[in-house]
Amino acid sequence: MSLRRMWLPAALFAAVGLVAGCQPKASRVPRFVVGTVVEGALTPQALRETYGTPAFVVRDTHDGSHVAFQDTDLPRDATVDDSNLLIYVEGSGDRVELSRWTMRLLAESPHGFPDQPGRLVVALLKWGESHDVVAEHMNRKAQMMGAALLNHMLEVHRERHGSAGHASIIGFSAGTRVTQWAFAGTVAEGEATHPEALAHTDNVVFLGSSISCLDPTPFEAIRGRFLSFINPRDTHYGDRAPFIAPAGHEARLGKFLTLEPMLRHPMFGASVIGFRHLPTLTRPEQFQAIEEADGPATRQALRQAFRMVNVPTPIDLVPFNVFGDAVANDDGDDYLNLAPNHYVLVGRGPAGRVDDPAFAQYRPSAEEFVKEHVAAAALEGRLYRFDLKARPRSAKLIDVLLPLPLPWAVISPPSAEVPATPKEEAPPAPGKDSP
Repeated sequence: MSLRRMWLPAALFAAVGLVAGCQPKASRVPRFVVGTVVEGALTPQALRETYGTPAFVVRDTHDGSHVAFQDTDLPRDATVDDSNLLIYVEGSGDRVELSRWTMRLLAESPHGFPDQPGRLVVALLKWGESHDVVAEHMNRKAQMMGAALLNHMLEVHRERHGSAGHASIIGFSAGTRVTQWAFAGTVAEGEATHPEALAHTDNVVFLGSSISCLDPTPFEAIRGRFLSFINPRDTHYGDRAPFIAPAGHEARLGKFLTLEPMLRHPMFGASVIGFRHLPTLTRPEQFQAIEEADGPATRQALRQAFRMVNVPTPIDLVPFNVFGDAVANDDGDDYLNLAPNHYVLVGRGPAGRVDDPAFAQYRPSAEEFVKEHVAAAALEGRLYRFDLKARPRSAKLIDVLLPLPLPWAVISPPSAEVPATPKEEAPPAPGKDSP
């Protein structure tokens, strides 16, 4: 029996305990009180209160390039132009200071909304109540509150700027469930939905979707496009989580009585294969052809047909471990919540952090992906590239200390992967009155 097989059952029992009865134990994230809609310029504090966000990043143009300034770096009496707004919906258990890293990359991107591309505010939607990744992944109540807050943020922006303003959304990990529920009207009891504000949205982007490939995508009414990134290597959250415990739902404990949690399910998660009912675009020329089709009727028909699409991540967006080995599929890391192939989608390293020694090797490519791919999708509703210019760096210090390659294949041989074709309908998005 391999080393991985020896500790895997113990890890499974631990996982059962976590998903079955774990309550958030980390320090609770303060819930910001949602303020009232105000007119005119906003100071940093007024923007935080008005949008109900704990943090935001402002884009500034300097010598032809975009520079990001955090809200904490702005003078208290500064005024912020929020006419161009990008909302980043966090994943489960994430931290504000780490989300700022991703938000900074988005603000530094060369891409922007068509109108006044130099202006941009990236605001964080913090819905989690703790830093416990597993507990927050199934924190249905908090996710429904987050869906209500997203409705509110979009309504604030619509009332402040009308059709002249631009607002897009990026949902990461369990934040994709929050975003989906916001547009499906699945919010906490007593909270309001704002259909006009939802339709006011320019583009919606999903990263590391923690939901099934059969799940609905209720984004038909937005002004721009819905783009869902697919990443075959996102095996930790992208496959097992929606199969065993979909975001916002109780764990399917019966699955733990079988061998299914030990197998990968690459045909189930939307983050791995995309949403089955959506087309997949794989080349920049395809976006260009849609925009340049002859005749307004044909162009409109194509835009409608490709309003919601899957798009692949670059094939060389691969993290590396401290030994300089490519992390092809997070094998051996499935129950540690480090998931480098998951967090690379938001430009960060293992466990969503940026201080891991391994992250230095692929940091340039991770940052380029967020700036060039994710930002273009969110702000312009299309991709201009499907490749990466940055190349991973070698771990020279480790090469010196460990000159011989370690026989990982002997220590932990890869197990057989059995695709699981969904035989049941995906869990429907619950209504407002669902228990």
